[in-house]
Amino acid sequence: MAIESGADSIECDLQLSADRVAVVFHDESLERTTGKVGKLSERSLEQLKNLDAGAWKGEQFAGQKIPTLKELLAELKEIKKFIYLEVKRYCNWQEGDIENLLKIIVDSGLQEKCVVTSFNESFVDQVGRYSNQIKLGYIVVNESDYKMQLPKAARRKNTVMVSEYHLLLDKPYLIQESQILGVEIVAWTVDSVEDLQKLQNLGVNKIVTNSLIFS
Repeated sequence: MAIESGADSIECDLQLSADRVAVVFHDESLERTTGKVGKLSERSLEQLKNLDAGAWKGEQFAGQKIPTLKELLAELKEIKKFIYLEVKRYCNWQEGDIENLLKIIVDSGLQEKCVVTSFNESFVDQVGRYSNQIKLGYIVVNESDYKMQLPKAARRKNTVMVSEYHLLLDKPYLIQESQILGVEIVAWTVDSVEDLQKLQNLGVNKIVTNSLIFS
């Protein structure tokens, strides 16, 4: 629906199944969107594929399966700009898992469009040590974290700041400092035209949104 509505980029969340397969899913628990008790990380991919992850949203989504990262990227071959992959911070990614993540991205041919992001700064740093080609993103929600991660983003070059948007509106100097250092900003989650306009006036032109009002 996002692509059909004109979105030029996509943002989604990644977790690992019990058998270490990267899948697209937001919550740590399965309950809200599948009706099943327990954590996603406690079930194998085969078990996850037997769940209905769409019926909670509406009849038209009934039967929607939890996609793997590989399946997602196969669907996004024609995406115009970026694919933001947020790795959830409650997942324990081992070295082999990170290597597999990067291999899937490279094999998809979309490595120049993929941006690996996370609230877990150690994970972002670790991915950066494995690859200097994949674009990275530090997700931040407060001023101190922003100021801590911004210099690292500037040193690495191909790294963005993914910031909660109220922080940017309340502390516009952070935008100015980022611009001086040549670091791009992505603001989340902007669902009102008024807030979008405020951010644009401050120099922020990339947003994550749940809304179709911008289409």
